[in-house]
Amino acid sequence: MIAFYRRESRQRPRERPPGIPTRIGTAGSFSAPPGTRVDPADPSGYYVDLRSKAVSSDWPPTWHRRDKLHVGLIQWGLGCHERYLAGDGEEWLEAARWVAGELLELQQPDGRHAGGWVNESPYKHTYRIAPPWLSGMAQGQGASLLVRLHRATGEERYAAAAVSALAPMKKPASEGGVAATLGPGRVPEEYPTDPPSHVLNGCIFGLWGCYDVATAVADPGAAELASEGIGALADSLSRYDTGWWSRYDLFPHPVTNLASPMYHRLHTDQLRATALIDSDPRFAATADRFERYAASSRNLARAYSLKVLFRLAVPRNRWLAHRIPWARDENR
Repeated sequence: MIAFYRRESRQRPRERPPGIPTRIGTAGSFSAPPGTRVDPADPSGYYVDLRSKAVSSDWPPTWHRRDKLHVGLIQWGLGCHERYLAGDGEEWLEAARWVAGELLELQQPDGRHAGGWVNESPYKHTYRIAPPWLSGMAQGQGASLLVRLHRATGEERYAAAAVSALAPMKKPASEGGVAATLGPGRVPEEYPTDPPSHVLNGCIFGLWGCYDVATAVADPGAAELASEGIGALADSLSRYDTGWWSRYDLFPHPVTNLASPMYHRLHTDQLRATALIDSDPRFAATADRFERYAASSRNLARAYSLKVLFRLAVPRNRWLAHRIPWARDENR
């Protein structure tokens, strides 16, 4: 087991701080404006600002449970690191390092899921995924956090764990990884489904992790993954463009899964950030189109109504999923 950073003296009973989101890492709680400290040549500030995820620097967070999706804790750690960069105090760096300690302890040292952070609970809505499973989004964001902590502290164990976190991106979900083919190359899958779901925001978060490791650690394997994946995404951007709004994913649902207005904004910001690290003009051009789409009140109303239609066909609520006749097969 890799050693990890922990100071037991900081662990104390506390009340739940006001404002802590109850659905960390989910559509209902995600708030991520563009990052303000992004340096493509030196991963420091994150590409989107996750400080809204980190309301308190106390750790462990009261909502944290190891059997929940790891991506929530990782986003909290990235938010803590962003607050540290903003000058909010050393306690935020300490909180981010506690998250890194959790990641180092939980990272699989070998076997089918080597390098991964295994989710031990099923994913039960939109896609049906049985445990154990990995998320390409968690692997990428975890790697991004670890290389930033390596930069802040100089500790090599963070860099080594970041490199290991990309190992699952080299093999498909059927072999315990998170890779899926999109157009001409491999990209990380947020949700390892068959057929691939290709969730746009999760794919980009995963690719940012590859880029960060390639840039910060000069790892050739990470550079290959970043180049292949970013190129494949650029070639496939048109598949996410309906001509008036963005798609959340490419999964063959009974109804097209459009992005919610919040995720549509996130897509736009993510594409602009990706344009900072890659010269392909399609990222900025697609972001421009997505921004124009969102400026139309007609498009916005249409997106809301079609998202409601999607949720009638593919309910998020498990009770409904077992009772609406047309959704039963889709939600088994």
